[in-house]
Amino acid sequence: AVVSTQSTGASEVPDKNELKRTPDDSEEISKRCKTESPDQAIKTELSETDIKPSGIVTVESLENDKNDVKSEDNGSAEVKEDAPAEERFVYPTKKKYAIMMGFCGDGYRGMALNVGVNTIEEELITALLKCKFIKPENARELGKMYFQRASRTDKGVSAARQVVSTNLNLGPKANLKTCVKQLNKALPDNIIVYDIIKATKHFDSHKFASSRIYEYNCPSFAMAPTLGDTWSGYRMTPEVLQNVRDFLMNFVGTKNYYNYTSGKSAKDPSCFRYIRSITVSDPIVVENIEYIRIFLHGDSFIYHQIRKIVGMTITHMRNVAPPDHLEKSFLTERCDVPLAPGLGLVLDEVKMSRYNKKFGKDGCHVPLVWEPYEEQVQEFKMKHILSVIHRKEQAESVMFQWLETLKKHKFYTGDVLPSILTGESEGMDAKAAESSISGSEESSTVTESSASLENSTSSAI
Repeated sequence: AVVSTQSTGASEVPDKNELKRTPDDSEEISKRCKTESPDQAIKTELSETDIKPSGIVTVESLENDKNDVKSEDNGSAEVKEDAPAEERFVYPTKKKYAIMMGFCGDGYRGMALNVGVNTIEEELITALLKCKFIKPENARELGKMYFQRASRTDKGVSAARQVVSTNLNLGPKANLKTCVKQLNKALPDNIIVYDIIKATKHFDSHKFASSRIYEYNCPSFAMAPTLGDTWSGYRMTPEVLQNVRDFLMNFVGTKNYYNYTSGKSAKDPSCFRYIRSITVSDPIVVENIEYIRIFLHGDSFIYHQIRKIVGMTITHMRNVAPPDHLEKSFLTERCDVPLAPGLGLVLDEVKMSRYNKKFGKDGCHVPLVWEPYEEQVQEFKMKHILSVIHRKEQAESVMFQWLETLKKHKFYTGDVLPSILTGESEGMDAKAAESSISGSEESSTVTESSASLENSTSSAI
């Protein structure tokens, strides 16, 4: 501010009262603040004091700051032209989303992220980073993203319908269908994202998952009552199929699965699990190998539970365990229950009934259901999951090799053993059976294999 001097030309210190507003000025400004908008009041106050020294925010700078805030609020990504290349991208505010996805677990050490190990989540997070859907610092600390999977899968286990909840930096104007295409382009072919859906702020896919359906694809010869029938040409009779279905009914309801898991104490309440239903498909033949598909629907499953249920069923059907072995397996004393191969296990579906009931019809959120993607799911499942299971079974005889290990289990005490454990069975011996599986000349294309599996899906569940 320029201070005037007296007419004598002498430079004097101005009176302090000259730099102060008079009471009348304060009253006038107060009246205007009541009648004018905040922006108008700011302009009036600055213009009346006429003070714009260096370091004081001007009206123009205030308006620019206000515009900057608006540009951040709209959620669209910005680019800082003057910043270094790695700092130019500005991420929108993160919001909670549900990622509807599927994957083939072959070649992965499970789904959960594990540093230094090839996992499904590592592939997903890498793709999200590549698409700039998450910040690099959040990728290193998943807790900041509130990242959660609906159901954990073990080494080699696939999933046809899995749900992941996480915060993503997409912004309110993002086209989610375009985001899905970008993400699938960044992912390998054996992992697919069906959709990205805006969810509630506190959505947790694990907590809101009401139930899960697992599928186990088992070569029918594993259920053969004699060793001589353990070969790829075996065909399950209706009587044997019914016996399998009847035996699996023993697992429906609430049971103590202490002997069907590991790392738990006998008194741990988490060993009690509830299975809603178990269904077994009619046998299907793929490239001369017959399969049955076992579907288990439960609220949740404990570690190794499904594979040990299948293992117990096989020991019963092949008569390699005492008749009371099943009953003892539900008690708190340690009991030997074989762990079936993980190759045939698939997380078929995660149901979000609890979330859909609470938020699916509120008019603001989309229900998390699988019907809109059913065609995609079946196509991916046939091409990248079931066909891989069959090819690996055919090439490596996974189930047959596992059946050989049943002789090492201690189902019986004493010297009396069933003939199937001693190898003294009528019919084809073990070497001949293995040769039959690995050397079968009757084969067709993988496309024909997928078609056969697809035709059986509708009647399997």
